Amino acid sequence: MSEEASSTTWSSGAGIVESVDGFVQSLTSDAEGEGPDFLDVAIGGAGLVVETVGFAANPLAGIASAGVGWLLEHVSFLREPLDALLGNPDEINANVDQLKSAALEMKMIAREHREDLGSVDDWSGEASDAFRANMDQMAAEYEALGSTMDGTAAIYALSGAIVCELRAMVFDMISELLGELIAGAIMAAASAVVSLGSSIAAYAGYAGTRAAMLATKIAGKLSKLGEAMSRMGGRLAQLGEKMKGLMKGLERFADYGDYAKTAYDAVQPYEMPPANA
Repeated sequence: MSEEASSTTWSSGAGIVESVDGFVQSLTSDAEGEGPDFLDVAIGGAGLVVETVGFAANPLAGIASAGVGWLLEHVSFLREPLDALLGNPDEINANVDQLKSAALEMKMIAREHREDLGSVDDWSGEASDAFRANMDQMAAEYEALGSTMDGTAAIYALSGAIVCELRAMVFDMISELLGELIAGAIMAAASAVVSLGSSIAAYAGYAGTRAAMLATKIAGKLSKLGEAMSRMGGRLAQLGEKMKGLMKGLERFADYGDYAKTAYDAVQPYEMPPANA
């Protein structure tokens, strides 16, 4: 079956809203399952807002203020994964809000179309039946379009939340290690006079090794994040195709509504003139 024929088939039944809702729910449920294998926590669903607090903080900033600036050159590469995860939470939230607003607008249009059918209750016949069926179908497709937009918003928000959650986790991991290394570096610096500087050299090597071990652990999480984002992208692409099919289906109503309404107006009886005319 061709793509065009397939699109027409799934969008032409009376159960289109239920069908699309089930499709969207399946994708969003799968999306909500992303993360636990590398975040150790499940990311929420509806109403998710990406947190912005402390997003631009630098965990390496405390090294210089602790008076052990020499430590920085041995651990500075830990900043790289944070930079790789530096998104824009405000932009993510704004895009999600825009998608939700568009979804609400589609659903309002669907409701208005259904309410408008009440204005032709006194119209009967074959043309009337065809008009009602098509207007009901149009409303269903607008509602389904709104559902796909809601699903897109949810998966987009989940994707952003996963990135931001991982960044927060990486930040905490780096901060915890640096807190330990700074304390040790201060002790090594205090012993430098007695050890003729060997304590600093030894500790610098130790710090570099510990930082490299953490970087390897973080790299594993980044790799899993990349795989998750690839799957998220696939889900968004499926929703995009569904939207495309719905929009193409709605094109067939462009002229039909006007044609049917003209037919309805043509069969209406003229109002009787006032008795005192």
